[in-house]
This record gives sequence, C-alpha cells and structure tokens, in this order.
Amino acid sequence: MSKPEFDQYAANYERMLKDAMPSGLGEADYFAQYKVNLLARLLKGRAPRRVLDFGCGAGRSLPYLLQSFPDAECWGYDVSPESLKFAAQLVPKARLGSDWALIEQQQFDVIFAANVFHHIKPADRIGALQRCRRILAPGGQLFLFEHNPFNPLTRRVFERCPFDVDAEMFSLSRAREMSRQAGFLNETHGYTLFFPKPLAWLRGLEPLLTGVPLGAQYYVQMAA
Repeated sequence: MSKPEFDQYAANYERMLKDAMPSGLGEADYFAQYKVNLLARLLKGRAPRRVLDFGCGAGRSLPYLLQSFPDAECWGYDVSPESLKFAAQLVPKARLGSDWALIEQQQFDVIFAANVFHHIKPADRIGALQRCRRILAPGGQLFLFEHNPFNPLTRRVFERCPFDVDAEMFSLSRAREMSRQAGFLNETHGYTLFFPKPLAWLRGLEPLLTGVPLGAQYYVQMAA
C-alpha cells in the first residue's frame, strides 16, 4: 500500500493553505468555523450524541465541532496518520483513527465531511458515501461541504494549492446525484460562504442566497 498522499503535506498544510489564499479573504480558520456554525444552524437545536469529522486531516474543524457540541463524543477519521498526529495535538479530547474497521463499529448522529470528497477518486465517491450512510444512527445526517467550481475565487485558491493538484472539484448537481446513488432518501442543499471575513457582518443574508450559485462552497445535507 502506498503512503497516504496527505502524509507529505501534514507538517506544512496550514502554511500552504494560507499561501494559496488571496489576501483579504480572511484566515482559513474563519472558513472552518463558518461551516461548523452553519452545520449547527441546520441541525435546528438538535444536540448530537456522537459526531464524526470524516477526512478530518490535521484537525482544523475539530475545535469548532467541540465548541458547538460540547456534550457530544467527537471523532475524527483520516487516511493520513501523519495528519492525525497534528490533530491529536490540537484536540486531545477527540477520538481519532485511520482504521475504518474501528470507525464502522460506531454509529454517528452527524457526519461532517468538509472539502474531502474532491480528493477521493470519482469512481470511489459513491462507495465512500455508502460507507458513511451505513454508520449513521437512526435519524442521523451527513453534511457534505464542497468547493463550488463556478466561483472564480474558489478556482483560484484551488489551483494554487499543492495538495489539490490531483483533486477534482464537482458541482452541486453532481453531489446531489451522488447522494441519490448512494441510497440517501432525503437531501437539502444550498450555496454558502458568500462573504469573506471583512464582510462577515453580511452573513445574516446568506439564508436568502442559498439558491444563488455564486457562493465559494455548497453543502448537501443527507438523511438515510
């Protein structure tokens, strides 16, 4: 088995991501928190018992998941053991692993997958969604966040990231189709991340813009 791709980027991931982002858009952590806050809003006050950050990498989203869901067990899965070492230092409380056989023994109320699936080979994406669906608890939901390939700033950042060289973005319509093919019975969706940090005061307008295909990213909320 070859060495996981992201092992080579683990030590410098934060720096490379920062270097890829145009000045003025805000820190990368701002966007991580942004997505977790949206996740919490979409849950409409429901408190999950167990949350999985699927493809957690070095753990950028984990502190915000713990902050938003302080009573939940927070788990992280990633194929890169080197990235998980950094995640463990960042969030010692989280339960982390790269062995799917251990993860699939659990059931999760929420699975959070932020900018992960464009790194999965297109032929393997539906299978990955199916594996996630099988470990959802009754009433559980998967939240998929991905880059919007029609947003020019998103494309610019994507093309500048060394770890995205072999990745392939896909559209919201394709993500919705994948959801159906993976066996999810219900989904809701929308575009998000319209406002960088300097314009954060406009975020209250986002619920009115979810159908406008100009957001930097989109989400699909899936239920089995």
